[in-house]
Order: sequence, then C-alpha cells, then structure tokens
Amino acid sequence: CQPPLCPTPPSRLFAMSDRLVMTKHNSVYPSAEDLEAVQAMVGQVECGLKVVSDWMNEQDFLRSAERPPSCTLRGVMRVGLVAKGLLLRDDLVLELVLLCRDTPTSSLLMMVTGKLSIELKCIANDEYTITPWSEEASIVVKRVTEPALTLTIHVTSPTVRQDADLKTTGETQSVIDPPDALDRQKCLAALASLRHAKWFQARATGLKSCVIVIRILRDLCTCVPAWSPLKGWALELLCEKAIGTCDRPLGPSEALRRVFECIASGILLQDGPGVLDPCERVPVDAMGYLTPQQREDVTMSAQKALRLTAFSQFYKVLGLERFPKGRDPGRYPMPAPPQKRPMEDEEEDSSPSKKKKLQKIPKKMDSEDKGLPQQSIILLKLNKMKPGLLYRLVSQTGPVHMPVFTMAVEIDGKTYEASGPSKRLAKLQVAQKVSRLGQSEENAGPILTKHGKNPVMELNELRRGLKYDLVSESGSSHVKSFVIEVEVDGQKYQGTGTSKKLAKANAALAALEQVLEQNAPLRKKRLPSLFSAGFAPPQGGAQGRGWGRGRGRGLNNSNGATAGDFIHQKSYVFWLCASPVTLHRFLCV
Repeated sequence: CQPPLCPTPPSRLFAMSDRLVMTKHNSVYPSAEDLEAVQAMVGQVECGLKVVSDWMNEQDFLRSAERPPSCTLRGVMRVGLVAKGLLLRDDLVLELVLLCRDTPTSSLLMMVTGKLSIELKCIANDEYTITPWSEEASIVVKRVTEPALTLTIHVTSPTVRQDADLKTTGETQSVIDPPDALDRQKCLAALASLRHAKWFQARATGLKSCVIVIRILRDLCTCVPAWSPLKGWALELLCEKAIGTCDRPLGPSEALRRVFECIASGILLQDGPGVLDPCERVPVDAMGYLTPQQREDVTMSAQKALRLTAFSQFYKVLGLERFPKGRDPGRYPMPAPPQKRPMEDEEEDSSPSKKKKLQKIPKKMDSEDKGLPQQSIILLKLNKMKPGLLYRLVSQTGPVHMPVFTMAVEIDGKTYEASGPSKRLAKLQVAQKVSRLGQSEENAGPILTKHGKNPVMELNELRRGLKYDLVSESGSSHVKSFVIEVEVDGQKYQGTGTSKKLAKANAALAALEQVLEQNAPLRKKRLPSLFSAGFAPPQGGAQGRGWGRGRGRGLNNSNGATAGDFIHQKSYVFWLCASPVTLHRFLCV
C-alpha cells in the first residue's frame, strides 16, 4: 500500500521566502528585447541551414543517377540553454546541433559555412559573421549589432557513437573514417548535449519550481566561486532529483531549500552516493569531474545557506536587501479609539436619580466593521445590484512568474473587460470599471427637449389631458425596469427607464418628436388694439360679454355697456400698463 501523503503546509509560512525568491528570479530573468533577439537569431539560422540542406540534396542528385537514400544534413536541433529555457540576463552564448548522415569532415564544415553565410545575407535583416572552427567541430555565428549574441552550431553524426561502441566491444568497423574527420570527442559531446536537452524537456520542464530554482542557482554559480564548478548539466540533474523526489508540489523557496538540504547532506562528497547520469548506457557519476576540494567547498556553502535560512536571513543567501517589516509601529501608528465625554458634575445635575449622559459615538459603516478594502466593497455592491453575475477568464498572458489575467463580465448585453496580475485583482478591476460607468450614467442629469424643457410638460402644452399607462415592470427588487405608454392622436408611444419618472419622460420625448413633425409651429396670439374710433365697443358686441365671466360690472353708461366690459373686451393688459391718471381720464369720458 502507498504511504499517506504529507500534509501541505500553509502558504503563509513561506510567503516572505517566496517573495524573496521571485524577486531574485525577476532580477536575473532576461528582458523581453533580449528574448526576441535570441528567437530571431535562432530562427534565421535554422531557416538558413534548411536552405543549405536542400541545396546539398540537389547537388547529390546531380552527381548520381539515383537519388541518395537520405539527406546529407538530417536536421538541426536546439540544445543547451535555448532548448531548456534557462537563459539569464547576461547569457549571450547559444547552441545548436547539426546532425549529418555520415561522419562530419572539415570539407563539409567549410562547405556549410560558405553557403550559410550567403543565405543569411538574403534571409536575415541583421548582420552576422560566420566562422568555421574545425578544432571544436562547430560553426560560430556572431551578431554584429546589439545585443552581441554568439550562436555555436555543433556538427555531429549518430555514426560517431556507433563507431565508439564498436571500438569498446572490440569489433571491427565496417566503414573507415575519412582522413579529415572532425574530433570524435567533440562530436560525442554534441550528441550527449542533445540527449540532455530531450531528458530535461521530459522530466524537469513540467516540474513545479524546478526551472526557477535552476535559474537562481546558475546565477549563484556565477557570483559565488565555491559554486562555479557545479554550473551545467550536473546542477540541472541535481535539482531535478532533489525536487522530483518530493511527494507534493513545492513552492519556489521550499524547492530551493530542499536542494540546499540535499547538497548539505553530503551527496557530493567522495564517500557519498553521488548522482547517476540517466543519459548514459553505462553507470556514470555526473559529479565525477569534481575534485575533493570542490566537493567540500560546495557542501560547506550549502550548509551555511541552511543556517542563514533557519535564522530568517534568506535574503543574504540570495544577495538581496532585507524587506521592510509589514507592521512598523513607528511608521504606521494605530488610530486611537474615540474618547468618551467626561461625566457631568453632580452640582449641575438637579435630579440625582437622572442618569448622566455619555457622548454618542458615531456608528461605523459596514465597510469599517468588516475591514474590507474599497475595491471589495465595490464588488459586493455590484453583486448586490446584479446578482448571479458570471465572471469568465478571457486570456492569460505574460511569463510564468508574472502572469497577466483578463477577466470579463456581461451586464445588460454589454461586455466589460479588465486585466490584473491575478484573477481576483482582474475581477475587482472589472467591478470598478462597471461602477464608474454606472456613476457617469446616473450623473448624466434629467432628460430635456431641444428647447430645454421637460418633455412631459412640453407635450401637455400641445396636447392636454393625456394619460400615461404602465405597460410592464421587470427586474429584481434592486434594479427594476419600467415601460410606460402614452397615446397621442390615436398613436401609442412607449418609454423605458429604471424608474417610472424616467420611463414617462422617455415616452413623452418619443411622442413629442412625432407631434412636432406633424404639426406646424404654433402661432402666437395677437392682442387686439387697445383703442378704436371714438373709444366705442366693437360693433355687434353683446352686453356684459367679455373674456371672463362676471367681469367689468358696476360702471354703467348711457349706452348700456359698462366701462369694465369695454376695457375687458380690449384687454386687461391696459389695466396693467396704463398709469392711474390715464385710467381716470379714460373712465371720465
């Protein structure tokens, strides 16, 4: 039966250590411009080698009547730091492996170099210098512009290893190597680097925190002399063995500490178990090249790093400054509680049985009681107004240690998006964006017509006695939607709004637009002339008749019409505009 898994410790125990490790990782990780330059250079060289391979196949076909069984150049593969994704900020050396059908020779190396230099001038926009290096069985491609990258193309063939195995077993070779063949050990090392890259991609790339720890330890090997002999394949193999043997995923700080514990236990010492190389057919110690003094120096340095970690000095191991403490009473003083009003003197209290009053303490808001940040309050308010909102993840971009999440939410048919370093922060940004848009809509002001009037009032001036009916009411108790209808000249118009007042205004506005199009502009009333010939009333005017009922009675004349009737028939504007002397003269005529 399987042993039970170890319980996962709370993440807060390693929060500060993880923060330190990720800060160190960000400082050694290459910039985006450097990564783009690396990808561009490697891609252009790969395309150039593909063109060279096609050209060599055509030449072989022209020389022989029958097509050769396989290509002279079988392929090009990425190895080293490029294939494993372990590049650091100052790493300017890249590696590729060019596989050949037969044992590589110096003449083949010169032919590939000459043709590749011609093709790169046609393919690449940047300027490169290409140099053959027969002693190292490789071709060196250097970039002239910044960043000054160097790409080494190792030339090898699988037949080199087959011949080496035959020599080991004592069998005779079927094919004799050409006289200008390249160095066999260099070709075997290139094949080994190809096996290392494939093993790393299969075992270490998917292991949590393994790549981050290897990058940090590679920088440590550069800065600390005691660790410099461990840089390379041995370090990668050691980290994978230490982290991969744990029965649960490890965080960055836990994984780094586990590697230190593994080295401090004496695994690298001469009497230690050592680390077996999984990419070799025979048992080989991957740390066999280390001297006894180098083994002791690395072990002692790992033990010192563990002691510093145990005493909360992990920042010294990483070469960082200490982070400020989260709670500093000097910089962040705690607010004092509100003071109560002192008790009143007994002399001022006339009634001894009356209770003495205390100063009222203002009530705290819900946000103060809960201690929630402002963004969380906005999210709670939005969920209260629109219950059942569904936030979805649109995309996730950026590197593994600095991801950027984009969340979206759909409200009333509109989609709102926002980004953040985590899903929770992106969700809060979406809620804040929706709340800002809602506030701007609420502060838009009342609905007015083009004349600056309320649409309901202006419609009542043109059509009196209109009736507004509530057609429908939908939505939850928090956010409702009303539809109100009004009938004008036999045609019905509807308006929608979050309140009945707003829906009524929208319905009146819709009806008002149609009414103004159908009707001509209203004519202004013309006031009749104040004075006629002889100051006589209009011909055929009825007695006691005026604009209002019961007006202008009590001043009779010989003709039977009162002065009040006459003045009222003309306009009572005369009463408002004329002076008292004029009125007296007019009434005495």
